[in-house]
Amino acid sequence: MSDRYDDEPVDEVEPEETLAEPGDDADAAEAEEAPQVREDGETDEAEDVAEDEADDDQDIDDQDIDEAQAEIDADLDGDEPADDEPADDEPADDEPGDAQPEEEEAVPAFLAEAPIEPDPDDQPTVVLPAVPAAEETAVDTVEETAIVAPLAEEPAVAAPAEAPEEASGRRVHWGRWVVLLVVLLLAGGYAAAAYYAADRIPAGTTVLGVDLGGLDREQAVAALKPTVDELNSTPVVITAEDREASIDPKDSGLVASAGATVDDLIAFSLSPYDILRSFTGRGVEVDIVTVVHQDALVDAIDGTRDALEIDGQDATVLISQTGASSTPSVDGLGIDPETTAEGLGAAWPVETYPAVTIAKPAAVSTETADAFVSELNSEVLVGDIAMTGPHGDATVTAEQLTRLGSIEAADGTFTYVVDGMTLASELEAVDPGLRSEPTSASFSFTADHQIKTKESTPGQAIDGSALGEAVAAAAYTPERSGVLPYADTEATVTSDDLGVSDFKKKVSSFDTPLTAEPIRTKNLVRGAEMVTGTVVMPDETFSLIEALSPITEANGYYPAHIISGGVLINGIGGGLSQMATTSYNAAYFAGLEDVEHRPHTKWFDRYPAGREATIYVGQLDMRFKNNTPYALVLNSYVENNRLYVDIWSTPYYTVKTYASEKTNFVQPEQIESDRTGCISTVNGNPGFTITNTREVYLDGEQVDKSSYTWTYVPDNGVTCTAS
Repeated sequence: MSDRYDDEPVDEVEPEETLAEPGDDADAAEAEEAPQVREDGETDEAEDVAEDEADDDQDIDDQDIDEAQAEIDADLDGDEPADDEPADDEPADDEPGDAQPEEEEAVPAFLAEAPIEPDPDDQPTVVLPAVPAAEETAVDTVEETAIVAPLAEEPAVAAPAEAPEEASGRRVHWGRWVVLLVVLLLAGGYAAAAYYAADRIPAGTTVLGVDLGGLDREQAVAALKPTVDELNSTPVVITAEDREASIDPKDSGLVASAGATVDDLIAFSLSPYDILRSFTGRGVEVDIVTVVHQDALVDAIDGTRDALEIDGQDATVLISQTGASSTPSVDGLGIDPETTAEGLGAAWPVETYPAVTIAKPAAVSTETADAFVSELNSEVLVGDIAMTGPHGDATVTAEQLTRLGSIEAADGTFTYVVDGMTLASELEAVDPGLRSEPTSASFSFTADHQIKTKESTPGQAIDGSALGEAVAAAAYTPERSGVLPYADTEATVTSDDLGVSDFKKKVSSFDTPLTAEPIRTKNLVRGAEMVTGTVVMPDETFSLIEALSPITEANGYYPAHIISGGVLINGIGGGLSQMATTSYNAAYFAGLEDVEHRPHTKWFDRYPAGREATIYVGQLDMRFKNNTPYALVLNSYVENNRLYVDIWSTPYYTVKTYASEKTNFVQPEQIESDRTGCISTVNGNPGFTITNTREVYLDGEQVDKSSYTWTYVPDNGVTCTAS
């Protein structure tokens, strides 16, 4: 029997709010819902506990109530009720005035069935203390009904002063507010701790060796960024055996992010573990957050093939005196960019990374080489080949096929080739009639000074560049025969080189009278021979000095009269200035461009006044430029006591010319000279000034007009005083 039912008074128990947990055992229920003891030590009479207005009613099985009541009675009487009949209920032996109204019998809370577990949103069950009453006890509202049986034969205890129902309600509501306030304070503190932890990196946290512990986001990003920038710009070395190549992370799709890394470290969390470690620290190295652009990384690694890969050694085929033979192939080393990129993307940041290597087969396999060797030895190199052509037939021997044959490998296949240039020379050496020689272009002038031209003709010779292919193809035919390829051979001087096709007509001619000096005439005859046949191509410049040179006795020239320093003396090539005047006028009337000329200082009446020229080796030259689109050739000769210069070409320009009147005459005087070699002369022509103008027309339109003014000095007579 519980001590709480003894007659000894006990201390008044302050009412407490108790949460009834479903599933507790009977002893726990008894401890929580035991009847209250009055101040005089007597127990309160059984109290009816009303069902909570907020919960649904829960019925208790009648049989369960009877069994519980029987156990209570037996406990009070000290007897155990029989199993087959329940104990009789005995009313309490109270005084008549204390009789309680009959109510439904109830079992103590410690014997009652566990209540149905409430929904999470239901309020917890609260058990309130009984309030004594004179005739009827008021019961506070609770969430589940607790039925307590009346105690048998207990003396009535005087009821304390009746407590107002409103006071009990206030105590209950104040308790709830206190609990709510405590919960809110705890929750607020927890949330504040979580928010504080979310704004700080746990102590002892390092990234890439940088200590970020205790820093907020801005500080952490600033501290980490220099290291991340260096990482993003530090090349990654890709290795393959003993080879290596570098790739730039930024150009290769590898990017490390300081901001993303810090964001991961300060992410908001309500986990007690995360909050706790933000204060106590984690003391670990955290990986940097990286982003990998796979396609860019694959492309970057693919770009290292040249540096990392090793080509395989192709199988080879050689031809010797004994025939064809092969050497086996050897595989090389290749890389797998896709697989390497996957591994590097997961491993980065790293300084070096080994590429995933694969075998790189040789372009030409051993099997291919062996098959080609068999073909050569059984078909190609087994006999002579007959070649036919327009200038005769030739035989290519098996010895030549072997000696001049070689093998080329390309795109994984072999090709048999023959040195055609050497073979062509050998065939033509055996039979020179297999080729014909070319003839060069030429021209000549007839006795009547007409031009006779001969166009160049090409020759024919075996085309060595095509012969090798033709012979190799013939070697694969069942007949083992083929056709000799031929090519034209160019003449040493072609018609285009010489321009003979342009020598259609005499476009200009000029002549000047000879003097009575036979030595001087010999020089002009030799000069005419040197000028004749000179070809001037379009845009080329003719030089008379070059055409006549060398002006020496060895070249057929003689000493004759020349003017030097205003004095007549003898010099090698004397009289050649007449060749300058005659050639200048021939070019003048052909409309050719005057490049260089200078008239004599004294005028000789055998030349056009102001339209003549002289030469002096090393000082004066007569030059003109062929400014037409056609080649031209000069022909010069001495005939009928005159010197002629003809220009043959295709007509192009039309020329008109006229001269001004002579002005500023100066009469000659007799002078003396002591110069060695001086030749005395009489007074000649006076000095004067004259201007010549030339107009050049093309298809009737004037294309050039030029004037040239020259002043002659008087041709003074000279008396030589030297002995």
